[in-house]
Amino acid sequence: MSGSVASRAARAATAVTAGTLLLAGLGTATLLHGARVRALDQVLLAAAHGGAHARVETWEAEGSRPEVAVDLVRPGDDPRIVPAPWVGEALEAEGPVFRDLGELRVLLLPVEGEETAARRGAREDAEGEADEVHGVVVARVPRVHPAESAGPFALAYTAIATVATLAAGLGQRCAMRGALEPLRAAARDASQAVGQVAGFRLEATGEEEVRVLLDAMNALLERVERAMEVQARFTSEAAHELRTPIAVLRGEIEVALRRPRAAEEYPVLLRSLAEEVARLQDLVDALLALARVDAGQAALGRERVRAGEVAEEAAARERGALAAAGCTLALRVQEDAEAEVHRPLVVAALGNLLRNAALHAPGSRVSLDTERRGPLVAFVVEDEGPGIPEGERDSAFDRFARGGAARRLHPGGLGLGLPLAREVARRHGGDCRVEESRSGRGARVALTVRTLDGRGERVRNVNV
Repeated sequence: MSGSVASRAARAATAVTAGTLLLAGLGTATLLHGARVRALDQVLLAAAHGGAHARVETWEAEGSRPEVAVDLVRPGDDPRIVPAPWVGEALEAEGPVFRDLGELRVLLLPVEGEETAARRGAREDAEGEADEVHGVVVARVPRVHPAESAGPFALAYTAIATVATLAAGLGQRCAMRGALEPLRAAARDASQAVGQVAGFRLEATGEEEVRVLLDAMNALLERVERAMEVQARFTSEAAHELRTPIAVLRGEIEVALRRPRAAEEYPVLLRSLAEEVARLQDLVDALLALARVDAGQAALGRERVRAGEVAEEAAARERGALAAAGCTLALRVQEDAEAEVHRPLVVAALGNLLRNAALHAPGSRVSLDTERRGPLVAFVVEDEGPGIPEGERDSAFDRFARGGAARRLHPGGLGLGLPLAREVARRHGGDCRVEESRSGRGARVALTVRTLDGRGERVRNVNV
């Protein structure tokens, strides 16, 4: 169902108001009708009391009904006035009994007294004593119908309630339109600023609920702006990094095609080209991994794994690179906590840390430990190489950033290993940081991820 929020709110308010007034009117009409019936019963009761002392054929209820008929009925009398069972019921009740008989309201009031000799006549008994007389005074009057008791009120109330309902709906619509005006203004501003995200913010005015929504939209715009800045910087840096191996490949091929060469020269050329292709492949793989993380894939396809399983898989994948660099790896699972992670991404991040150790600390001893840190489990990679200078530890996590020594000693590096590890860790509730080495030399990098509630702790030593 389409329509504006103001219209829907006004219709809802109108329906609620109409329902409330209807219930109030029905309740009031019921009370009015009940009051009229009780007043009529009081007239009947007064007439019946009067008829109990003197036989009164009719009573007139002034300002109300035209007449009240009163009769004295004894058990066994003609039942045409009231049904005979009613007389017996009233005598048993020993109190006033009200009944509806067709269009009449009937009161049955049980009475008792003495019939004297003067009134007894031929029925005087042998002792000449007075007899007790039991009977029921019956008072009758036309019934009061709801149309008579509440009809005038219902007509007046309906008119007033209709006007009040329409006024309430109109007022609610105007109030809602005023309250939602900041949203319409924000929509107009946003439509005029299509494509202009940098620095654009919505004016957060209006009621509290509207301001909360506009503040959330501004926060979203800020995140989009930061994401666009990161994307632009990443695209620029990626293009720059891709340009270098492509330029090398093109230069090598152009030089090789300038003149015919001997057959023994081509293997050297091909090896050089293969190195650049491998570097280009590593760069593309790293960029794809970062793109997957930036796209939010770390939140998809997660599975419950043990920290030791992830560490062992990463160590097994990097066994060849570590062995080629002359490194030995010691894997120690101090606490095999359970975590819910995107397994391939975490394994790739740990693999980057191990490759960095093999690249910057060839021939050294490399360790990979898992340890518990409160709600986190840490994967700690430590080597015995030159380490990372303290002044470069923060910038080492910038994408494509490489320290001076790294650029000089390893010009083929990509500068994406640590940034990828940090992005993966942060999307798993942890972080990746450079820590002080325990031995005082070498690099020590800890990657943490959040664990599940359950702990499955066990200590294992694995040499790879």
